[in-house]
Formats: sequence, structure tokens, C-alpha cells
Amino acid sequence: MAPTRLKLSSYAGLAAALFGLASYRFYERRGAQDPPSKTQVVVGTVVQGLSTAHYQPQRIDDAFSKRVFDLALKRLDYRKKFLLQTDVAQLLKYQADIDDETKRGTTEFLDLSTRLLAERTKQVQVLARELLAQPFTFDADENLQTDFEKATFPANAADQREQWRKLLKYETLVRVAEMLNEQDKRHDRARVASLKHAPVPAGPERTLAQMEVEARRRVLAYYEEQFADQPDANEVLANYANVIANTYDPHTTYLAPQQKDDFDFQLTGRMDGIGALLREKEGLIYVEDIVPGSAAYRQGQLKKGDAILRVAQGAAE
Repeated sequence: MAPTRLKLSSYAGLAAALFGLASYRFYERRGAQDPPSKTQVVVGTVVQGLSTAHYQPQRIDDAFSKRVFDLALKRLDYRKKFLLQTDVAQLLKYQADIDDETKRGTTEFLDLSTRLLAERTKQVQVLARELLAQPFTFDADENLQTDFEKATFPANAADQREQWRKLLKYETLVRVAEMLNEQDKRHDRARVASLKHAPVPAGPERTLAQMEVEARRRVLAYYEEQFADQPDANEVLANYANVIANTYDPHTTYLAPQQKDDFDFQLTGRMDGIGALLREKEGLIYVEDIVPGSAAYRQGQLKKGDAILRVAQGAAE
């Protein structure tokens, strides 16, 4: 039997067309002024496709809705460091309503969860910069819950600040320990080399305070990169569609168009997008065949066996 993701992908085009048509008719019957959004069509297509094509279809009911909700919340903030308990309380209102949303063609839960996370992420970014701007001291006896399954969402902003202070302090301490360990290794190498009458400089000795400053800088750089790498609208949609798909089983996956193309290329080594079948060989892309009637066929410059060295648009080289 073909993997589930392949089966789902094979139904995607037909399901999208059918659901898109059904969605427009549904909105027309409701007298809605606007056609369904891309998000509504994709979510509806995924649900409809899984309901008809999955080898073990599920009832789209409140129990299904709760499973989607639990998985969505876990993936939204698995470390429980961004959302507050008040945010979770807002989202809980949709726990048993996601199935109804798919039938109504609405995405209120997705929209609210996306907005809340974006707002909290901006706030936490400011908070992290503020906390890492001041040195930490490591002489206090404190506890930090590192098992995110056992952790709880912060009760309020003050609780969130304290949780982040402990987390950033811990991550700074880990990096200080790494630098101390590396400095000890350099000393050991220098000592062994001196016994062999081949002295190796141990490098400049750094104090604990200097290491703490460097450790905070590294932690900040790491989080700045994480904060900058926020999903765009298409990624948010794909993530949510995958939550729904994974509710059926962990091996059922939604692939956005570009991801589907990448997956097909990794699986077969072939790409079909410009009217030519391409294959990668020894680091180069070769034209394996030209699709009759395609743009590449009509244009006439690409030939079977050609190697593609670079791609340009218009007059660009």
C-alpha cells in the first residue's frame, strides 16, 4: 500500500476543485459577500479529503475537535513559555467547536491562536533582551522545570517574566560551563605539550565574569534568530493543516504546493514545472524529456540532455 501522504497528495487536486466549488455554492446560499479564503478552502479540502480517502476515516465531531485542539495547542507553544493562562482560556472556548468551524467554513480558532502567539512573541522578545542585558548571579538556590510536559502556562506577565528569567539564566549557565570545560581542556593540552617539550599556548585566561558576558551574548543571538524565524501565512496554514492530518495518524501529512514539489523531487529525482522533466545527476540538473505542448516545447530552446547551469528571469543572466 502506498504511504498515506502519497494517497492524500493524489486526491488533493480533485478534492481542492470539488471543495472550492462547494465552498462557493455554500457561500452563495448563505448570501455571503466574499468568497471563501485560501485558508478556508485548504482546511476544508484537507478535512474532506481525509474523510473520504483515509484508510481509517474518523467522525468529524466534538471528540475529533478536542483532539485537534490539544495537538494544535501543544505545537503552538510546546514549551509553555509564550501564551498566558488567560490566552489558553480564550482558546479553550473553541475546544469542541473546531469540527463545527470546518462545516461553517470559518477559522476563528486558527485566527485567534495565530494572533495571540504573534503578540506574545513580540512581548517575550522585548523581555528576553531586557533580561539578558543584565548579568546573572549563580549563587541562589532556584528550581527550573525543564520537562515541558509537566510545566504550566504562566499565570500572568509577572509569572512569565520569572519563568523566562530562570530559563535564560539556566541557558547562560550551560554556556559558561561549556566555556570553562573548553578552557580546562586547553590547559590540559598545553600541559601535555610542555612535557613533550613542544609547548602549545593555552590561550588567554578568561574570568568567570567575562565568560558570563559572552554566554549572555550567545544566548541572545540564539533567541534573536529564533524570534526572526517566524512562520509566514502559508506556513501557519500548512502547520494547521498538518495538525488536522496528524490527528488521523502521525504519518498522514499535508504538503503545501512547494513542499509537494520538493517531496516529489526527493522521492523521484524528477521535477515537472516548466514543461520539462528534470533530473539531478552528480550535482547538475539535466533535461530528461520535454512535455509535448508545454511552454518549453513551444519555446524550443531546451533539448533533451541539456544541463541547466543557472536560471534567470527575463533578460537577466
